[in-house]
Amino acid sequence: MKIRTINFSRNIVLIFAVIIWQSSLGTNAALKDFSNVTTKSLSQNGYYKLPDGLLIQWGTGGNGVNQIVYFPTSFYNTSYVVVTTAISSVMNSIVKMINGKNISYFKVYSVGPTIEAGEIFGWIAIGRWK
Repeated sequence: MKIRTINFSRNIVLIFAVIIWQSSLGTNAALKDFSNVTTKSLSQNGYYKLPDGLLIQWGTGGNGVNQIVYFPTSFYNTSYVVVTTAISSVMNSIVKMINGKNISYFKVYSVGPTIEAGEIFGWIAIGRWK
């Protein structure tokens, strides 16, 4: 009877070891600080956080001369770069100038001869999230 109990407990331990070993194969287990996890929101105004700390965000803004555009997620600091472009069917020289930055938004100013009603602009920002 004693021999069967020992064999039974060894088999249980062996089964648990195999289950744990197989469940961890082929997976990218997250590190404690989640440094190897990529998060993203692939919507019209979205972002992509890379494990090394790089953050890429994009979106569109409305029309008007002075505007504040809020990011989908905040940057770590204000050392990010924003590039804007007008989305318009009219060929005019509208420039969207950045005139203020914060970790969660940027201010944009429209400069040009005319600003069309309903004119929107696209933007992309690249910086760090950690």
